[in-house]
Amino acid sequence: MTHKGTCTLETKQLLLRRFTGNDAEAMFRNWANDPEVTKYLTWSPHGDIVETRRILKNWTESYEKSDFYCWAIVPKFPGEPIGSISVVHRDDKVNSVHIGYCIGKAWWHHGYTSEALSELIRFFFEEVGVNRIDSRHDIRNPHSGNVMKKAGMHYEGTMRKADRNNQGICDIATYAILADDYLTQKKPHPLIGKTASVSKMVGNTDTAASMKSGSLPVLATPALTALMEQASCKCLSEWLKSGQTSVGTAICIEHTAASPIGARITATAEITKVSGKKIGFAVTARDNTGEIGHGTHNRFIVETDRFLKKAEKRK
Repeated sequence: MTHKGTCTLETKQLLLRRFTGNDAEAMFRNWANDPEVTKYLTWSPHGDIVETRRILKNWTESYEKSDFYCWAIVPKFPGEPIGSISVVHRDDKVNSVHIGYCIGKAWWHHGYTSEALSELIRFFFEEVGVNRIDSRHDIRNPHSGNVMKKAGMHYEGTMRKADRNNQGICDIATYAILADDYLTQKKPHPLIGKTASVSKMVGNTDTAASMKSGSLPVLATPALTALMEQASCKCLSEWLKSGQTSVGTAICIEHTAASPIGARITATAEITKVSGKKIGFAVTARDNTGEIGHGTHNRFIVETDRFLKKAEKRK
């Protein structure tokens, strides 16, 4: 890696710049004193602006180091900091950085955080020369994971009781992107970004009790998995040549909320990676009230007749 320090970066909506001591009031007002912002973070809300000034003093003094990275997230309008994004850990031995971020509640769901993260991904791969960028979130805060996915990072798994934040010991979901992934995404395959959705109503035969995967009358995880696979098949089907089909080879999902009989479930698959005949998908599912599951899925494109003949030999 060739460290360059906290350079000023610009995107369509944002200026990512160094903090200054003059940012204390905006930082304290816009996010640092808000317990909702810090709910799943590792630091407590600032009790007063004196604490904010102390933190800013530490940051501004650290800007002398070429391996210190901490940006203020500043929309071009209104032109004051609304959050921060920084490298909270790095490992020069494997050329990796771990990114953390937070943003004021008034600016949630505006796309600012994913835009800032996307620019940092570009900066670290193209200018610093890292090989891996990762981030993580408390699984009770799925919106943070959505930021990572939108920026092109890939879900790698969940570690149970592996971190501690203001809610105590927690499970964490990890996302990452490698330099090879980034280069592939820069010149995307025509299939990248294609999506498809399928829906169904939860019936008696779809429940954990019916499938014997549990005892409750709620949507079974195997039924959710099947619906996600159906969405993936639909997503790929129109691109298959005559005599071809696709077969599932791997799926890793989290079933995060229970859906009762009568709930309408919609599963969506998006093609995120193409490597020869191997197709990678990001899969999500929602019911009437919100997201109930997410994960990744791989399928292979195969020649139908050849595949079936090979399968017959296993009798």
